[in-house]
Amino acid sequence: MNRRRFLTAAGGTLGTLALRQADRQPLRAQSPDVVVIGAGAFGGWTALYLREMGVPVTMIDAYGGGNSRASSGGETRQIRPGYGDREIYSRWVLQALDRWRARQAEWGRTLFFQTGELSLMPEWTDNLRRTKSVLDRLEVENHVLPHDELRHRYPQVNVEGIEFGFYVPATGVLKAREGCVAVSEAFQKKGGILIIAKAQPGRHSGGRLRDLTLSTGQTVAAETFVFACGPWLPKVFPDVLRNKLVTPRREEFFIGTPPGDERFTYPNLPNWAVAGAYGFASIEGRGFKVAPLFDDVPVDPDTQERVVTPDEIAKVRTFIAKWFPALRDQPVVETKVCQYENSVDEHFIVDRHPMLENVWLVGGGSGHGYKHGIMLGDYVAHRVVGNDLQPELAGTFKLKAQTF
Repeated sequence: MNRRRFLTAAGGTLGTLALRQADRQPLRAQSPDVVVIGAGAFGGWTALYLREMGVPVTMIDAYGGGNSRASSGGETRQIRPGYGDREIYSRWVLQALDRWRARQAEWGRTLFFQTGELSLMPEWTDNLRRTKSVLDRLEVENHVLPHDELRHRYPQVNVEGIEFGFYVPATGVLKAREGCVAVSEAFQKKGGILIIAKAQPGRHSGGRLRDLTLSTGQTVAAETFVFACGPWLPKVFPDVLRNKLVTPRREEFFIGTPPGDERFTYPNLPNWAVAGAYGFASIEGRGFKVAPLFDDVPVDPDTQERVVTPDEIAKVRTFIAKWFPALRDQPVVETKVCQYENSVDEHFIVDRHPMLENVWLVGGGSGHGYKHGIMLGDYVAHRVVGNDLQPELAGTFKLKAQTF
């Protein structure tokens, strides 16, 4: 198999492929072994791990890693080990924490903040009992904090109506946008090629995809294609994924903190969850994050406006006034709008296209994909090269037959 780069770009930086207006015509050239479509949490890590295995890889993304339209964009994401009885995700998070620490040391940039997580609970739920059982079995430190202890530890939080807090120290915050950029840069430094263009499946024959058609007018051939394009997956493969994934709108709000008041700033308050919302203390001065759950309205990642509505701001202000009253008069300093990419059963999808044997479909981040990308990318890379280290997961991550 020819392992030379299939395209070159004069003046390219870090291996990035520059596509000039004058070059916008179909192109045949030496092919990489693998093309990864999508530079988000799943695609970026898959491409990087493949490259570190020595596989020639080209990664294609319409807007670039960490862009404002992606589900992997935004400033911060939570990484937590609690997943009810879905133990594989808890195990992966524990391994991911070590990998994130190692990567940020390798790259010389801070991407992870250990914060702890505090769930404010009016009562025990079945899911929380299952979560505690798994964490106990895995020997993950966790604590049940009675109401009076919550009031003593966190006077900046209103705990009226809260019976206890469930606290897990092994929880943190990841810098999502910067992390995606860091992965993309590392991929290119290690010889990977990045193309900024929209890609669509091109010719196919004999049960195999032969090439991609780019928005630049060029074509790209490869032995294997990995489509990890998040909320765009149902648009690229509507017949296969239309009823397997849904992309609901999600909003994030950053509330200013009072001058000199450090109670709502990292590390003085852990990540929190209450009344269907979650958030973080202010990190690097970005503001106190609130991520509420409004409506599961499906949106188009290409066309939805990334602007919150006055009604949504009013709802967040009401929420803040109730649970964090010291912030009731503080301004909203920033907002973000993205979309989730939910699978039918909220498991990830890692499977071959049912009619194209050299096409892999990777998605279903379902709101928790970013923290797992550092693990899932490794898993996908090994499956793609035929060296699956965890074959028992194939059934878990398989395309399901259910519909919404």
